[in-house]
Amino acid sequence: MARLDPLAPDPGLNHLRFGHAPALWLALPLLAGCALDLAGRPDSGAMLLAGAVAVALGWAFVGRAHLALTALAIGGILLGAVWHQVRTPPIGPVELRRPFVELSILVERANERKDGEGWTGLGWVTDRDSRLFRRRLALSVQGPTPADGAELKITGHLANLAADPRGYDAWVRAQGASLRLGGGRVLGELAPASRFSRWCQASRRDLEVWLRTLPWLDPDGGALLAATMLGRTALLPEEAKAAFGETGTLHLFAISGLHIAGMAAALLWCAHRLRLPAIPTGVLVLALLWLYVEITGASPSSVRAWIMTAFVWAGKVGERDTPALQSLALACAATLLLDPGAAGDTGFQLSYAAVLAILAGGAPAAELAAAPTLAQRLTAPSALGFSRRWRWRVRRFALAGVCVSCAATLAGTPLTLANFGRTSWGGILVNVVLVPLSEVPLVLGLASTALSPWPALLPIASWLNGGAALALDGMTALARAAAQIPWPDLVDQQVSPVAGGVGAGLLATCFLAQAETRSLPRLLGLPAALLLVWWLATRL
Repeated sequence: MARLDPLAPDPGLNHLRFGHAPALWLALPLLAGCALDLAGRPDSGAMLLAGAVAVALGWAFVGRAHLALTALAIGGILLGAVWHQVRTPPIGPVELRRPFVELSILVERANERKDGEGWTGLGWVTDRDSRLFRRRLALSVQGPTPADGAELKITGHLANLAADPRGYDAWVRAQGASLRLGGGRVLGELAPASRFSRWCQASRRDLEVWLRTLPWLDPDGGALLAATMLGRTALLPEEAKAAFGETGTLHLFAISGLHIAGMAAALLWCAHRLRLPAIPTGVLVLALLWLYVEITGASPSSVRAWIMTAFVWAGKVGERDTPALQSLALACAATLLLDPGAAGDTGFQLSYAAVLAILAGGAPAAELAAAPTLAQRLTAPSALGFSRRWRWRVRRFALAGVCVSCAATLAGTPLTLANFGRTSWGGILVNVVLVPLSEVPLVLGLASTALSPWPALLPIASWLNGGAALALDGMTALARAAAQIPWPDLVDQQVSPVAGGVGAGLLATCFLAQAETRSLPRLLGLPAALLLVWWLATRL
């Protein structure tokens, strides 16, 4: 990125910065191209030809900036759509000749059922002589859970997903699957998973067993801590899952920036206390965090958080203050280049929409709302009493938290309604309390995991697990209490995926277009008004 003075303070968002942010010019066309292919699946050959022509025109009109940039943007969108179509399986229903099949399937993701009766996951059909080749399907299979990457011969009942899926089927469709195989049974292993995948699976199981270990008998508390550290909401007790879902705080149990940033801060603090060299320690911390991301399943939100952390750390090491928006765009571009199918993942969409809204709207609004008043600026620190000082701090913290939470909720509402049919406005206030509290069990769980390999320290580590479980029990109690409040939530208000994507795109554009505005009503009021207009349009 162009920078006149590397020591100058970050001026924030402006048109010049957008024009000189290569990651934005790569990420936005890639994302738009993936969305185009998801919506219509146009002919790849025609898109490739048109994209090449557009890039050539952009090169030809290099002297006319507006024409060149427009042509390059169009070419990037078309080539992004081609990349998505080449790297993702066919979509839509397929004619099935018989319900019971025997297929060779590459297991992409496998999770043990909560009751221990088999496993569920996603896979690819690898039979080249089959009409189902490269189709992605949801799996429900009996027997032991395989490691990701294993190729198995599986028999079972095959069916197309419903045209208008709900619940779990809607999530499966969002992953690019078009088929569902139920009652499966493994006939044999065609190719084993890699040693690294098997190690990740074994580590995940060991971590789950350890995190459930408490100084007292409380399986629910252990399940809460395991769900928090491993990002598996399936481990949550039903009452807790319902409470967090109704208050819009279930995202606390998804591996995201909250986990990665908290763990990175804790590890770097320890390294600083031990006076370890900065660069080797930073590389080691990033490596440990990447192992954590892989062990927990490498969800889009965790990959995004890790890549952003890596770019921010690299910028600081290179004495370049990389803006958060640039890091977000780099993370988006890297993710889509490696796996363009992630664009259809609900977690990817919600994660990037929320972080974009926070960076472009929530953070500036929080800065304005939490700015000291005239009385605070004119009062000498020595004249402040203890209670008054803390009242002002709590006020600033609460106002900033509400602004950040409001921006994230606004940005995620269209996608939440499209995928889940409901959204909770109470989460705007509940998040202000629960998000800071969630760092406590994260840090305690990290510390207990670090101490668990030494037998002499196991009692201390188990009590750390106990402290984390108590904190999670308190958070659950708060979520249950908040769920009893009659918030003005939207329930049973499903919208189409296309409408949800359009709404999310409009809100993202609105947040970016006014990112430099120094008016609190505009930063959050205009997106709220746009969301209301979108909502009314979907009801017509």
